[in-house]
This record gives sequence, C-alpha cells and structure tokens, in this order.
Amino acid sequence: MKPSRLPLAVIVAGVVSGCGGTTNEAITSPKLQQYRVVRIAVVPFTVTPKTPGQGRGYAEPAPPPIAAEKLAELFYRKLNAREGIAVISPRSVREAMPTLRASVVSRAQLRELGQRLGVEAVLEGNVEVYKERKGSAIALDRPEDAAAVGFTVRLVSVKDGEVLWTGDYYELQRPMIEDITGFLERGARYLTVEQLADSAVGHVLRGFPLGKPMQTQAGVAETAP
Repeated sequence: MKPSRLPLAVIVAGVVSGCGGTTNEAITSPKLQQYRVVRIAVVPFTVTPKTPGQGRGYAEPAPPPIAAEKLAELFYRKLNAREGIAVISPRSVREAMPTLRASVVSRAQLRELGQRLGVEAVLEGNVEVYKERKGSAIALDRPEDAAAVGFTVRLVSVKDGEVLWTGDYYELQRPMIEDITGFLERGARYLTVEQLADSAVGHVLRGFPLGKPMQTQAGVAETAP
C-alpha cells in the first residue's frame, strides 16, 4: 500500500534534522494514542522503479532489489531490540502471505495479515537511493563517490490503514571537513552502503514512538548506529 503522506493537520510531533547532504525526518500522528500497538510486522520493502535516465546510464543507478531486503531486515533487527513491542520479521510475513506485494497492500490484506500474525500494525518501506561508495574507507577520488542511502518508512494500522508514523532519511556521506561530527561518530572512515544504511536506520528510529531501546551492558542503546 502507498498511503499518502501525513497531512499537515495531523502532525503533532516530529524530529526533523538536516545538515548539508543529510535529511532525517520522523513524524508521529496524533491519532497514535488512539491505537494499542504492541505487535508490529515488518512487511517486505520495495525499491523505487528505475527512471528513464537511470536506464540509459546517465543518472545515479536505481536501488538494486536486494536493497529492499537489506533495509527491511535492518528495521526488523533494530525494532526487535526494543523493549515493550514484539516484531515479526519480513520472512515470517512472506511465509504467512506468500502472494503479498508490499507496494499494493490493500486494507483487506492488512486486516488479513493482522489476523494471521496477531499484529496491530505493519511497517512498510520504500528504498529510493542505495549507492555503494567508489573508493576505499580512507580516500575517495571525488566527494560524490561516497555511499548514499535514502528511504521512506511508514507504520500503518492493520485495522483501518491509518498512517501512525512516518520516517524519511537521505544521506550522501560527506567529507570529514564538512561533517567532522559524523566522521568521529562512525570511526573516521568512508562507509560502505551497508554500513551507512545501518547508521541511517538507527538515526531515523530515534524518532520512533513505540517501545524503548534496550540498553547494552555498556549502557548504549541498541538502535544507535
């Protein structure tokens, strides 16, 4: 299902940050408090279709299909590490409804999924950018050769299709001189696209309103990058 973005009138809480080439936005609907959401299913994600320019090779490559699987698994793993909620994996969703296509999930399918898996909401997502770096961890020929990740995720009620939370993220990793905080946080290196995706999911989930990040023995939240 591709529900519309939350209308401005229902936005009451959000985390919005952006610096240079990074955009991170999380928005919670005020209607969330009307729903009891404890069990969440992460449905298989989709990727943005290839544009004509990408098809002809003069634009950035479209996300490979594997990007959808990797991002869905990252969200599942990080949400599953939160206390107070139970999370169903994309694999279990596929097993429960083999014909389900995340891009065209109907309200009837949402209700069926809720009944089969005993969940109150699903997390669905679309990967828009998933570009591998060109170069090593210590040096790139050009700044634009850094890894880039972009995605949109939504928490949707299985009861009525209401969008309860949205998260949007885009980042092209910037050089240290432009983002010294980010480099120090991530170990002063250029990340692979998988490493950047892991960090990105952790960042956007800081604005997720359900559950509580578990604490490791060192006292660091599991959802932190």
